[in-house]
Amino acid sequence: AVSQGMYSYQFFMGNPKSFTRQKISFEDLTASKKLMQRFPMNVFTHFPYIANLNGSVKSLAWNGDSIQDRKTSHMLRELEYELSIVSNFVFGRSGVVIHPGCYPDIDVGLDTIAKTINKINFTENGKLLLENCAGEGRKLCKDFQEIGRVFEGIDSSKKNNVGVCVDTCHIFAAGIYDLRSCDEVDRMFVDFDRYIGLDKFNLLHLNDSKTIFGSKKDRHELLGEGYIWGESFSSL
Repeated sequence: AVSQGMYSYQFFMGNPKSFTRQKISFEDLTASKKLMQRFPMNVFTHFPYIANLNGSVKSLAWNGDSIQDRKTSHMLRELEYELSIVSNFVFGRSGVVIHPGCYPDIDVGLDTIAKTINKINFTENGKLLLENCAGEGRKLCKDFQEIGRVFEGIDSSKKNNVGVCVDTCHIFAAGIYDLRSCDEVDRMFVDFDRYIGLDKFNLLHLNDSKTIFGSKKDRHELLGEGYIWGESFSSL
């Protein structure tokens, strides 16, 4: 990232399809912090795609299923470790991006996501970033209203440790904001401020889309080569 002159960097701290996180040595962490004193940047990680803060589609966490609760608790311990590592990068913004999860009942699912977040033991400067989905299947947090609902259920003592990552491909594919239009970009920011608050806008995943507006498909494309900005960069 330094050699490429990057100001923001995101990586996976292990297999994106396994909860087991790569253990970071004290020596590597010290060396990284020393390097960042010379080259400050924003450092983010992305938690595994298989994460579901609801537990699972078939069994809700914290609802009497002890087997599911053990699985969800294991996921949270790994998430806490990753948050503790990333919280060391205080020379810019930092955080752990997560796909909040899926569940058939939207209201119950959003409440459970908040309940799970309330069980996280955050370290100082630890920041969890909820990413909007493309509206596919039973995934939750497809729009700012749903994310705002989650924030309503988060304990006041933990709200400073939670923010939002907005993915442009996802929000276009969900059919919510047609980002080809400057007016729609403006409307997106107005709605974000209304339902969540701009102080929670911590990260932007700036992606074009391989699929059309409202496709409900999470398929990223390079900027200028997809259906959002393939014909014009004016709204970008």
